[in-house]
Amino acid sequence: MKENSRISGQFLLWLGAAISIAEIITGNLIAPLGLAKGFLAILVGHILGCFVFLLPAAIMGGRQRRTAIASTHFAFGHLGVQLFSLLNALQLIGWTAVMIANAISALNGVSGRLFNFKSALFMGLIMAALLIFWLLINNDWLFRINNLVVALLFVGSLIMLWLVLRIPQHASVLTGNSITFGAAVELGVTMALSWLPLIADYTSQTEEPIKVSWASTAGYFIGSLFMFSIGLLAAVRTGKTDITTILVSSGLGILALFIIIFSTVTTTFLDAHSAAVNVHNIWKKLNLKWLASGVVLIGLIIALVVPLSLYQQFLYLIGSIFAPLYTIVFVNYFLLKRPLKIKLNFIFWLVGVVGYYWLQQFNFILGTTTSELLLLGSIVWITGYFINRSK
Repeated sequence: MKENSRISGQFLLWLGAAISIAEIITGNLIAPLGLAKGFLAILVGHILGCFVFLLPAAIMGGRQRRTAIASTHFAFGHLGVQLFSLLNALQLIGWTAVMIANAISALNGVSGRLFNFKSALFMGLIMAALLIFWLLINNDWLFRINNLVVALLFVGSLIMLWLVLRIPQHASVLTGNSITFGAAVELGVTMALSWLPLIADYTSQTEEPIKVSWASTAGYFIGSLFMFSIGLLAAVRTGKTDITTILVSSGLGILALFIIIFSTVTTTFLDAHSAAVNVHNIWKKLNLKWLASGVVLIGLIIALVVPLSLYQQFLYLIGSIFAPLYTIVFVNYFLLKRPLKIKLNFIFWLVGVVGYYWLQQFNFILGTTTSELLLLGSIVWITGYFINRSK
């Protein structure tokens, strides 16, 4: 009974992680493709990102009883764990900043329309205070509160969808930032990929890693698919990609503030916690909860000074680092069953990082990340096959 409760808790945890303004904004970016083609790109991207990348990472970490980054030890050794812990901590601090910045922008927009009040610092401090509260409370209380808030957020999102559908269809077609089908698929894959170095932080603590891994992945898949679709639909119907305009146009009122604040909290506290876990991998003596609180404060400072215009490039940067990393780890762990030499894996990883940007120019229909998985994964597997055969 307790394990069943844990499985449902993990499902809701990852459902809540997906319910965020960032996911809606990313769905907005796909709107130039139109509704039918855009939804197909979202669906393909989420199937690939969640079940080709996220699920194996969750299972691997659960089986090894290791956190997401610690599980790379199998292929990259102690030095690799230290390096990737640092890189992951940096990208998670970046995600914390992006999420807080998105919340500040949306809160200011909605609050300005409803109450004629705007203050980036005030909104940022509210978000930081709630995030630190979420991080410092007892785990049992955390899951109870988080599950309740996620349920309310899901209901709020359904109301948002209903109100968006009531908005009269905008006559003009979105122009400006055009996007190809492959690039749209890549956004879905990369959003899931950004959670790859986190998911095993939670599946490694369970007695049934397979069930919990499926529940976690399914929770994120359903929530993220839903939020991307709301973003796509809202942008197509309103002809706008600005989240504030969409929220105000939908007539959500105070409910919009609730969705913005608590969707940011249920997503971003995972980023801050896992950033602290990665720093803790390097410096074991530091207190985990206070480290996570420090990540929130650093994220707040970055959110207040760095523009959100770099958001899409930030997603691609994550893909360039972690797509080749986990491709190599998956091939070593699931296919070869034994690791290649650490130096060789590092060479493959560096080639993969450079290759990611090289592959982007070809605009593959399934996205850059999936193409790299197939190409780099095949090279690693063939190399390992002949090395093992020669032995």
